[in-house]
Amino acid sequence: MDTQTAGTTAATHRIHPLHPLPQSPQELTPEWLTAALRAGELDVEVASLETEPFAEGAGMLSLLVRVRPQYRFGEGPETVIIKMPAPVEANRQTAINFQNYRREVLFYRDLANRTPARMPIVHYADIIGTEQFVLVMEDLAGYELGDQVIGATLEQARLAMTAMAELHAPFWNRVDDPEFDFIPYHYPSYHSEGLHQGSIAVWDNMVALAGDALPEEMADLKGRFLAAIPRLQEWITAPPRTIAQGDFRMDNLFFGHSPGQAPIAICDWQAPLRCKGAHDLAYFLSQSVPIEDRRRHERELVRLWHAGLVEGGVTHYSAEQAWEDYRRAVLVLWTYVTVIAGILDPSNDRGLAWIVEMIRRASATILDLGGIDLLAEFE
Repeated sequence: MDTQTAGTTAATHRIHPLHPLPQSPQELTPEWLTAALRAGELDVEVASLETEPFAEGAGMLSLLVRVRPQYRFGEGPETVIIKMPAPVEANRQTAINFQNYRREVLFYRDLANRTPARMPIVHYADIIGTEQFVLVMEDLAGYELGDQVIGATLEQARLAMTAMAELHAPFWNRVDDPEFDFIPYHYPSYHSEGLHQGSIAVWDNMVALAGDALPEEMADLKGRFLAAIPRLQEWITAPPRTIAQGDFRMDNLFFGHSPGQAPIAICDWQAPLRCKGAHDLAYFLSQSVPIEDRRRHERELVRLWHAGLVEGGVTHYSAEQAWEDYRRAVLVLWTYVTVIAGILDPSNDRGLAWIVEMIRRASATILDLGGIDLLAEFE
């Protein structure tokens, strides 16, 4: 475990309300940040602070701000990241509809300490209702942020498999108690219904945006795939279940290279789900790994994920079952590709680039793994 992880449990469990919650950078004050950092057991007083935009264009559902405090006394972090609701009404309403803010706050507060997977230390986390929330988090500025467009190197993909197994193993077949009810099952839930209806509504938009990136065989699947979505979603929710991060991709991964840093850290916990762990596996390998690298190494990478599960105490789950779950989960995850591509604002050049790569990679994975033949299982 890296040296920065110590104290995460205390920081995420000793939460004290500091209301009203700031909902924009203009509402942040030295007094409020002092109270928030003290809630995370830092004995400091903030005299002043400076804010700057962070990851502009990367987070659609939230606003991220880097804050640089100046301290009157005590030693605190040089910078922190503060996460608040999206300023764009449509984006904020989407997050409310999918309970993304509540899911992230409660995950950090109640569950993050149960896994050795590295994630940002949270000094303060709070939510009022479904819309007003704030997170005061460690700034992983010293880490290298993954790039979805470029995709994962083989070494980064291997690190991702290990971290993914560290997340999944502690929760394997242990997520059906009421304490997990803030995390939806993939199906049936508002999550699955949103993906199902969204896929129907925007399939044609996705095809138009994809252009040459979408093979004709995939475009022709429209009727069969849309009709099979509920059965695909039911399958990925069947046991064995764990907690899936839900958006496991390069843009949400940080890679450490310096002494004291973890090899990899996972951020953005707005979309956790209760379902098969192969959800995250398929999401990452089919969308974040360049096609030729995936073709050469996917068997190895799936075996690495499975080995991590076994090391973490998972039993009665074979390497062959992991492979077969991966093949089918890639097909399920086409709903994400469809919805994300179908609602994208094509004027965002960087967003358009990674969406086209996602379509190209995911469709190639489905075809390579015989996904069209597998679809018959769900018709």
